Amino acid sequence: MRLGVDETGVTEVMGVTEHAKAMATTAGALGLDTRGSPLIAPIEVKESDGTVRVLLDEIAAWWRTASGVADVPVLWRILARNPHYLEATWRKDRALMSDGALSARDKRRTALGVSMAGRGRYMIDHHAEILRHAGDTDQDLLEVLGVVDHYTTLNTLSEGMQIESDIRPPQ
Repeated sequence: MRLGVDETGVTEVMGVTEHAKAMATTAGALGLDTRGSPLIAPIEVKESDGTVRVLLDEIAAWWRTASGVADVPVLWRILARNPHYLEATWRKDRALMSDGALSARDKRRTALGVSMAGRGRYMIDHHAEILRHAGDTDQDLLEVLGVVDHYTTLNTLSEGMQIESDIRPPQ
């Protein structure tokens, strides 16, 4: 066991980390971090139909519960321009970010930390909104930032000093 979780928990952290980084990259690539016009215009939910409408309705219901906000986030409305990408990304999000060996809230905190480390403004706002709605305070968010800051610094120092790891997996 590592960090108080078993192998399943470790793989969940790995999945959440990869997904959070990919989502922050996607949001940045679409221009959502600059708060300007996105690269691709989002669709309006009322103009969608078929599979896209079903998915956007599902996302809307989840977002309303997770954040207290009724509108579908713009990221999902942009991805809706490609129904296969929307569905694959949404299903992956639900599979990775729901309760498992780790709680959904701890997974969200991990995703927030990844977004902070990558400076992905849109996803920082996204994860923080969900965490605040779940009851996290400014102090809780600063604790996540403190962990990000600490380990970013240690990684930078060890990389700069070219320190080879002496930590080995248990035999």
